[in-house]
Amino acid sequence: MKQFRNTNDDAAWLGPDKRASLRVVDRERKDRLIQTRVPESLESALKEEATRRRLPVSQLVRNILEDTLQIVGDVVDGVDAIVQDSIALGRQVGQNVRARSSASPPTETETTPPAAPKPADPALDDVYAWNEVVPSRPATCSSCGVALAAGSPAFVGLRDDPSRGRAWSCPGCISALRG
Repeated sequence: MKQFRNTNDDAAWLGPDKRASLRVVDRERKDRLIQTRVPESLESALKEEATRRRLPVSQLVRNILEDTLQIVGDVVDGVDAIVQDSIALGRQVGQNVRARSSASPPTETETTPPAAPKPADPALDDVYAWNEVVPSRPATCSSCGVALAAGSPAFVGLRDDPSRGRAWSCPGCISALRG
């Protein structure tokens, strides 16, 4: 006597021996069926892309889902690394601040403001804008000659004629320029 089970396969209509052998195959197969409703426009786009790639729509959807999950996982892992790096950096900055605040008072050279900027330098007449930057190597202010240490705030000039080289400015000269 045939028994009916509410399943997606034809094993329910087979005899007991064939059903048992199909169950073994089903256990080995890992793919599962997921059905969903999609707008007509998405269906058309999926069919067009599948045709363009010469893939069945189901394979295209499977690839898209797998790739998307991989990308999301990579992004989450990347964000975790950034958060951990930020936490470590914040702790290091906190330690540096505490160490400096408990150190001896600043020396006279540390409290002395930079030299007053010179009047406008005609060599900088072609600089039409200044961008605030953090230099990765030492430079010298083109106006007053103050040394600009790597990692300190500085400004780089944008010139009408880039072949004239880079123009650097210290914050003091930019303050004077702003008036």
